[in-house]
Amino acid sequence: MNANNPLSNVFFTSATIISLSLLFFFASSVNAATPIASIMKSIAGGKVKIKSETHSDNRGDVRWILPGKRMLDPAVFGTPAVPLGFEAGIGLPIAMRLKNADGSAWTTTKNVTPFSNNVTIISGEYKFTVVDKTLFDHPASGDKVHFKTHFSSPDGTVNYKITVNKVIPVGRDHPFMGGVATNFIQHGISGIGTKLMPTTPTYVTFWGIGTLEVNGVEVANNRVVHLMTTCKVRDKNYKLVFDNGVDCSAMHTHMLLPNIAITKNGPILSPVPTGFILPNGVEQPFMHIMYENIEISKVTTNEDD
Repeated sequence: MNANNPLSNVFFTSATIISLSLLFFFASSVNAATPIASIMKSIAGGKVKIKSETHSDNRGDVRWILPGKRMLDPAVFGTPAVPLGFEAGIGLPIAMRLKNADGSAWTTTKNVTPFSNNVTIISGEYKFTVVDKTLFDHPASGDKVHFKTHFSSPDGTVNYKITVNKVIPVGRDHPFMGGVATNFIQHGISGIGTKLMPTTPTYVTFWGIGTLEVNGVEVANNRVVHLMTTCKVRDKNYKLVFDNGVDCSAMHTHMLLPNIAITKNGPILSPVPTGFILPNGVEQPFMHIMYENIEISKVTTNEDD
């Protein structure tokens, strides 16, 4: 990566945006009659086993998020006169925000991010099973994950496989709830995870260490993988909404590989070797994949694999 390239700069000088901080108070009420609200009432986090996958007959409804600027929600980031949302590790520094013409409101991030409205449809599928035994961070967490996904690049020339069989049991900038969490709120004003995502009711999430294969060749086995199944956070045009636009009548799954690798000395900044070259000649240094038409096929209180 060229450190002088603007796309490169955002991922190497602004680690606070997409670091391990990828995640309990919700800004607007959730309609108790909605499907996800009913599902979330069935568990309270901990000691559950969940299986989820894309519908077998809808494997093509997968989206690749391209780099782009993120519009800034005043409910999360305030105004230039009264700024909010700049907490270390999860917030957005003032210097990385743009204002409108009269300086009365924030408009977008200054640099590109993984949370844009630049989206393209790809082919792919996923399947995972998680066990949520531990409610709090602990090195000896009993949380478990078995995740696998296949998908293509936007131009269809690169095929990817990602596998995760190990959780990250302790978070750096916020709790990881032992590596797997169920039935809680993250992002936005929650204080858990990047504020560039809206405040989001979450059915299940995990933070893990994954292996990445590109066209059948393993290129990394130490990538941070964050996955979550949440209320819908994109509108009918697939634009990322503000807090007041989150739709809990349906849900979808997000997977993010930030530019973070795990080493024996701890996490380091490292672009994901995606092999996908953007129009400006830069290799996209992260992966943000979204899956529609998903199903939760099993939820039990069985603590065994």
